[in-house]
Amino acid sequence: MIKSTIAELQHEFDKRLKRYTGTNEVSDLWLPFLVAIQDTLPEDDNGENTLANNQILYPICIKCLEKFENDTEQINNKDFAEICLLIPEMSVDKGLWFGLFYKKHIGVKYAHLWIDWAEYTEENELNWAGAWGIYEEAKKFVSDPDECVEIDKAYRAFAIRFQEWDQQEYQKEQVKKQPKNRATVTKRKTQTRSSFEILMAVEPKTKRTPVRAPIKNQTSLDTDDDPDCQLLPECREAVRLEYSRMLDMSNTSLIGGERISCIPSNIRRGSTISALMNIFTIDQVLRRQSCVPINDTLDENFLNVSCIVVDERDPFDDHIRRQILEKRGINYALMENYSIEKMNLPSILAKNKIGTKIEKVQLGGTMYEFGKKLGEGAYGYVITARLESNPKVTYACKIQHPPTVWEFYILTELSRRTIRKAGQFDLNQRIPTVYRLIEYNDYSVMFMQRAPQTLLDFANYHISRDRYVPLCYQLYYSIEMLRIFDYMHRLRIIHCDVKPDNFMVLHCPTIFSTKKESCGPIPSLMLIDFNRSIDLKLFDNGTAFVTCVPKKELACVEMLNNRPWIFQHDLFGMVYSIHVLVFLSYMTVCEDEQRQDGTMTTKAKFSKRIHDIWKEFFYEFLNIPDCQHLPDLNVWADRLELLLFEEAKRLKLKDTDYTNMFRIKLDTHLNQFQPTPPPAPTN
Repeated sequence: MIKSTIAELQHEFDKRLKRYTGTNEVSDLWLPFLVAIQDTLPEDDNGENTLANNQILYPICIKCLEKFENDTEQINNKDFAEICLLIPEMSVDKGLWFGLFYKKHIGVKYAHLWIDWAEYTEENELNWAGAWGIYEEAKKFVSDPDECVEIDKAYRAFAIRFQEWDQQEYQKEQVKKQPKNRATVTKRKTQTRSSFEILMAVEPKTKRTPVRAPIKNQTSLDTDDDPDCQLLPECREAVRLEYSRMLDMSNTSLIGGERISCIPSNIRRGSTISALMNIFTIDQVLRRQSCVPINDTLDENFLNVSCIVVDERDPFDDHIRRQILEKRGINYALMENYSIEKMNLPSILAKNKIGTKIEKVQLGGTMYEFGKKLGEGAYGYVITARLESNPKVTYACKIQHPPTVWEFYILTELSRRTIRKAGQFDLNQRIPTVYRLIEYNDYSVMFMQRAPQTLLDFANYHISRDRYVPLCYQLYYSIEMLRIFDYMHRLRIIHCDVKPDNFMVLHCPTIFSTKKESCGPIPSLMLIDFNRSIDLKLFDNGTAFVTCVPKKELACVEMLNNRPWIFQHDLFGMVYSIHVLVFLSYMTVCEDEQRQDGTMTTKAKFSKRIHDIWKEFFYEFLNIPDCQHLPDLNVWADRLELLLFEEAKRLKLKDTDYTNMFRIKLDTHLNQFQPTPPPAPTN
């Protein structure tokens, strides 16, 4: 039997491990053990490992990595690198692992790491510039002649493929006789022939024995020509942040009180993997299980249509949503982390009973402790929750009546559609992580990531102390909003309930760098409450809506004038939220009396303390011509970034010291569980 053979190998390995007194444990014990396991496991018809085999090999490689990841002797061991490089082959997010190995200098002296990383970047992420950057970065670390030969061989093959691809792109540009009538939310530049010449024209920085193919000389590399060109040194901070976030995720993504594990019991010594991260819970969070077939994740052609077609149905009506999903063949029951209970929600979680004391309630077979109420709306409320078995694992628990799975579906789809690249904007860090949803007969219960302070709290903090929000913070959070909606709209999701109290503050800096990379991958805001969102993937290209929201103050200009809208509703909510930061008041829209041409503006007065750029900003976003002529969010984010870099040089110390009080409060309460203490016992 295969299992008994594996058990015997494990037993023999444990015995040798106890008696081992040598100096190279990886090469002497771990690698032979791994090879023996691989020889024992059956292969599929193509001679490759099956998923079941990977579930056995994966934890062995992880344990080896955990044990020697900080060992200076083994970091340069080629056998250790070979074991580590098996992990990305079996993992969901390969790019993340390559970035972590790069950060820890695991395998950086060997060609295997760089070639695998570059091929993954080229094939899976379709990022030719990134693959080129990886080969260039390899020259800083690889010095062995034999390893250099492997790098050069792979590099020359890549150059041929790159040139062929670039030639195809060039020919496509030439056959375009008439420009397309497209006005998209964002415009991504396409590489042309000059991109290839720029990227491939840098001479090697280390001495190489093989003769390289002739390449035209180019003195410098201008990364601004291509927004997708992310050189590796610029990614180091992003990799570190992503690593820290994933570690935190592994501590808070427990489902049902138990760690998700697929390791057979005969080789699993414990229930947790603590040194690096719990890879099984991370893989569960990162797993991309989509309910809607998607060919192009970042869809820029949604508005590239001859005319806009209005759908007069109410996109916020739950009955209509279910009809659309049924027509598309989408079944909630197939979604990961979703379960249904054919009973009513325990009455102890009723709205009027929350907050009096800590309540222990079993939901879906797991015992939770529920604390104080965090917020309340028309259709439900949010309370703090934690696992009874592990109080450190805390959640924001959203309880809604009537039961709905729509927000769970939207957040799952957003996470699935997001492309994760080290050093680039990651929407997954700007939306709540959903851990579980339980649907009862009368209520739905959703457990998700918790953040305590909203952008409205940040504004009220300044109002309470009779201060205005410094311009640096106005710009900093506005840039984050622009990036969020730029990316989210390209994923064909409209939020439809954007307001300052739906932005949770994740980061409040007290120092602003004057360099551009300061506004990179660090998440500062989290957008929450997707219960009213629209998934445009469920509609035809060019579909617009005319439904108006009940709250007129949050209705966009198009809604008030009975004009079709698509993304304008979100952009209005974004401007509404920025208005709160700039003017410390809610926005009221009216006609511009000075222009007298029907243009809209805000009633707030643009005094001398208000920077001139905001007047132009509000004018453009409050006067959008139609659904096919929207403001370019990327352009505006870049403009605000340039202004932020200049303002950072003039920022006064009293402003950052003052705001530091809010930051300290934010850090103190972030991810904390603070229920109301139980009442004292009475005799």
